Amino acid sequence: MTNNYEQYLELINQLLQKYFEAQKDYIHCKSGCSHCCESGEYPYSETEFEYLMLGYNTLSEQEKAVVQGKIERIKKDKIENKDKEFLHECPFLIDKKCSVYNHRGIICRTHGLLFFIVDEHGNSKNKIPNCAYLGLNYSNVFDKTLKIISLEMWEATGIEKEPVAYNIGLKALLRNDLVKEYGLEFKEIRALIDWF
Repeated sequence: MTNNYEQYLELINQLLQKYFEAQKDYIHCKSGCSHCCESGEYPYSETEFEYLMLGYNTLSEQEKAVVQGKIERIKKDKIENKDKEFLHECPFLIDKKCSVYNHRGIICRTHGLLFFIVDEHGNSKNKIPNCAYLGLNYSNVFDKTLKIISLEMWEATGIEKEPVAYNIGLKALLRNDLVKEYGLEFKEIRALIDWF
């Protein structure tokens, strides 16, 4: 499974690299920026979680202790939280960097791009990365009041390439013909903290 999954990830990474390059005028991701890792639920399939743990096993004992401490604190906070949505820092974030970067999940790899999801009725809806609200990705074309990508704002930028939403929602990337071709089965999807 691991070899097939790594081959699949390589293809996904190549695709995402093209998308990030095509949208570079709207992307402000850089080393040390960890907003996407500081508040989320981080949905992971069972397969992704198993692969993530391979990365965890390569960490030093000190790094493992940091991650374990965060997991324990987050689980405790989740129990005390009465809200339906529970957002938290990723336990693998250490000093504003992903400690398991090469083993991170697909949701982490796609974050930062504008994407769309298709509902059960076939309707598509654009999803804007949360960092747009922080003045980062797509903020130069994102109307915070209307919560949409603004044609007027895009035209005002003078950027030739328009902002594009890609079909890179988690369900689209975990359930497609390529997944079948590689014989992958992603199984159940849970919030990352619920795998511990």
